[in-house]
Amino acid sequence: MVDNNQKIDQMVEDQLRHHHRENINDKERMMLRIRNVLNLVFMILAVVGAVVYIKFDLETGGWIIGTAVVIKTFEVAIRLFKV
Repeated sequence: MVDNNQKIDQMVEDQLRHHHRENINDKERMMLRIRNVLNLVFMILAVVGAVVYIKFDLETGGWIIGTAVVIKTFEVAIRLFKV
């Protein structure tokens, strides 16, 4: 029983270490920053687009939301293809 608990503890520690971002190189760090900026722009445009769509103009709001979707698509492509 004690041996199994030690194995489980070791597995948990390994997983925690695996998700730690200390050992990433400069390219990965730069890509992470770019992805974060793209996500931020996406969120801002999505909220602004939704407000414009609901309160003011359907067409303009649609274009803003569409632009947000294109930006999110770029971010997802960077994540999936690990550019």
